[in-house]
Amino acid sequence: MTNPKDALDASHFDLNRIAGYRLSALSNRLTLWSARVYRREFGVSSLEWRVLASLAALGPATARDVAEFAVLDKSNVSRAVHRLTHRGCIEQSGHPVDGRSRILTLTEEGRILHGKISAHSRQRDKDLFRGFTESERESFAAFLTRLDERARLLLRATEK
Repeated sequence: MTNPKDALDASHFDLNRIAGYRLSALSNRLTLWSARVYRREFGVSSLEWRVLASLAALGPATARDVAEFAVLDKSNVSRAVHRLTHRGCIEQSGHPVDGRSRILTLTEEGRILHGKISAHSRQRDKDLFRGFTESERESFAAFLTRLDERARLLLRATEK
């Protein structure tokens, strides 16, 4: 039998005071915003954009490298890679050591698309932070870096 005090405490649980929930909800909102614009303007999903951006940052890489870099599920990355390859934005070649892996490289078309979306993404970021001071933006970036470092430590602790 549950303690009535526990039930009362649970009924006063404020999800909006849980950092993980707030960050996840914000991330989902930003992803939805991106998804609508990127699909309409550029014909790509948010996931496909993250794959393009990851390859632009990494250079030639495997789907596993992209998944780890962008903190994405490898099967979702593989599906996005398939679509981007079909579209002509990524080319795949054999891996020199691992016969099961493929090396992914942005094509000229992929680099052009990345450039267009990057410009749009920078503008979107400006729109998001309109009304914030430079100091607030810098503090926010530093805070996110510290939170990410802490989250990485906590995640690593679950691997044991």
